[in-house]
Amino acid sequence: MSRIKSLDGIRAISILMVLIGHASETMPKSLKENILFMFIANGSLGVKIFFVISGFLITKLLLIEKKKNGKINLKDFYLRRIFRIFPVFYLYIIVILFLKYTLIPNIFNNFTLVGFACVYLWNYKHLLVSDTTPDNGNWFFGHFWSLSMEEQFYLVWPVMFIKIKNMSLLIKIVAVIIILMPIVRIATYFLMPDSRGQLGMMLQTGGDSILVGCLAALLEQNTKFKKVAVKYYSNGYLIALSALFIFILSPLLNSKLGGTYSVTLGHSINNIFIIILIFWCIYIPSKVANVLNSRVLVQIGILSYSLYIWQQLFLTNRTDLWVNKFPQNIIIVVFVAFISYYVVEKPILNIKKRFKKV
Repeated sequence: MSRIKSLDGIRAISILMVLIGHASETMPKSLKENILFMFIANGSLGVKIFFVISGFLITKLLLIEKKKNGKINLKDFYLRRIFRIFPVFYLYIIVILFLKYTLIPNIFNNFTLVGFACVYLWNYKHLLVSDTTPDNGNWFFGHFWSLSMEEQFYLVWPVMFIKIKNMSLLIKIVAVIIILMPIVRIATYFLMPDSRGQLGMMLQTGGDSILVGCLAALLEQNTKFKKVAVKYYSNGYLIALSALFIFILSPLLNSKLGGTYSVTLGHSINNIFIIILIFWCIYIPSKVANVLNSRVLVQIGILSYSLYIWQQLFLTNRTDLWVNKFPQNIIIVVFVAFISYYVVEKPILNIKKRFKKV
């Protein structure tokens, strides 16, 4: 499948929000006190956008493969995931281990943390390892909660997609799960108080961001739905409202109300407005779409996974190393991601193409 218009640009905006948010602890106080900083450095929103895009794109690929070949090759699906995700992920783990025994002995203390990261269970680590125990590993491996959730989701979703052959039934099931997810979050909040800080990280309480993307891809294949949707996406007021809510109102509500807002409906409303904006960027010609398809943003979008993997190593004040000082840490992480993609990832992606069905 050819690259979908504007998606790389949207990925670029998302990863930049994550990078700025994570780099904030290395930035001067005067910069962080700027009122715009709260909206720009919204890493959690950046991750939500990634999740919605991921669900949409993976489901679209499954639909195309099924239409083209009449079936889904589950083995090839997982091999493609392995070739894309594993190499640079485990290279990062190896680098962290190397640094522990050379330059940064306190980069982590508890080897259990390495184990949770390696098996993609970081988002459930809190059930066995106390987050109150000081350990730098909570930072250097901490960003892998989102990758863990994705990998857990994609163990289940393709199987569900294959087994439920009635597309109308699949759409209804996905919609019901999305509707029920806020109730699951609220129940978890009261029944599992130790997990309150991880409500957006666990699959059963935060996976609706990915599911919204999946649902959008399933609905999009219906020509009638797509035609009606595009008509609504052409409405400037709806797009303005979506952007206003996601980038300004939602962060303000979250800062004022906290979990009362985010745990209940905030998370779900964000997901809906995110997919509206994504569809608008993809299907409606605009100056925003032109910017998203600019060479710079497309390149950053292509590097987004590499940036995601390596950023935690540099965007921190947990060491006194020169590479962790602002602003050179931003420049260095972009450089490392560039090398990582073109030297490590891209050659392996050529192998991945052997298992490409669409």
